[in-house]
Amino acid sequence: MVTAKEQAYTRIRNTILSGSFPPGFQLKEEELSELCGVSRTPVRQAIQRLSAEGLITIRENRRSYVTDLSEEEFEQAFDVASMLESYSAGLAAARLSKNDLQQLRKLEECMETLAEDDVKDYRRFLELNMEFHNLIHEASGNRNLFEMIQRVPDIANTILLKSGDMHSMKDAQSEHRSIIAALELRDAKLAELRMKVHIESIRRSMRRLVFGKGVRSDNSDGKSRKSG
Repeated sequence: MVTAKEQAYTRIRNTILSGSFPPGFQLKEEELSELCGVSRTPVRQAIQRLSAEGLITIRENRRSYVTDLSEEEFEQAFDVASMLESYSAGLAAARLSKNDLQQLRKLEECMETLAEDDVKDYRRFLELNMEFHNLIHEASGNRNLFEMIQRVPDIANTILLKSGDMHSMKDAQSEHRSIIAALELRDAKLAELRMKVHIESIRRSMRRLVFGKGVRSDNSDGKSRKSG
């Protein structure tokens, strides 16, 4: 039986992803409660969960809005993700068990079987991708680091859920395989480098998808550099 919390979460999430609640739209508990046919408590719980996933932004005044990232916020989130996730992968290289490595390979094999043009498949891809990254970060052995990574908005996931464009993730599989290879070698520096390359590749794809840009401005010297 579907709980009221799950009912609210699914209805709000699907309404956002359908475009009925556009970026920047204010979400009011009373209206959502009526929409979902549940009380305000499960609506609040659903909002918190969707906030953690990056689809909703809860501001200091406690009002909730459909996430609408500025270009600056986009870049800042990827800066943090690139730094933390690469460091975490380096730590995990010495700690992943044989079973962990086998599970990473299974997750990657599952992702490769999914079709790019199937809605259910691309959502499954995002779930598997999250499992892949979390398995590595949990193996880092640094609980504080893992919790920090979880607090970084999952921008790529949010963008792909809204756009339904899985073609921008076509390079992810080969990058995942290169990360696994580095982890199997127990090479911390190589694992760190390959995770950074992976995150930066996603950043470039998402930047083109959202802002139509392949070049990132470097304000420190007034020049521009190719993001590739």
